[in-house]
Amino acid sequence: MITTRSRETYEGGWRIVLYDADEGGHCTSHLTPSSFDAVIDEAYQQREKEIVRLQESLFKNEISPLAFFMQLSRMTVEDAAARMRLRKSTVRSHLTPSGFDRMGVETLRRYARLFDIAVGEFFQFTHLDGELSVELSRSEGGLVQRVRVFQASKGAGAVDGG
Repeated sequence: MITTRSRETYEGGWRIVLYDADEGGHCTSHLTPSSFDAVIDEAYQQREKEIVRLQESLFKNEISPLAFFMQLSRMTVEDAAARMRLRKSTVRSHLTPSGFDRMGVETLRRYARLFDIAVGEFFQFTHLDGELSVELSRSEGGLVQRVRVFQASKGAGAVDGG
């Protein structure tokens, strides 16, 4: 997982299309800002706090990387078990650091597919400082990933792909 020093913010880019009938009975459209702009930015703030909290738990060895991604995705054990076609008890065991350590590569690959990440993202958390950007590409199956870090143009700093 790749994080940046500055949190993602909502810049009011979402618009709602409204249609009105003119005097001739023809529809005309116009864009209006969403009434949820403040709520959307608040959701970004809450997500950032959740990432920090989960990373602290992960690095204290309280949860496994799988638990990190499941909680970040708001996925339950039942959801993961159904999607992975595993028993709930098996998924529950993978949520602990010791249970995660016993998983095989094929199971890791299946979990990575579930979260649309590369297998390596279970094992590495990268933090970008300053005006750096990143470009990710991964092989079919998600076992191998290429990470390209580069100097972003002024005003950039977005993370592409993760």
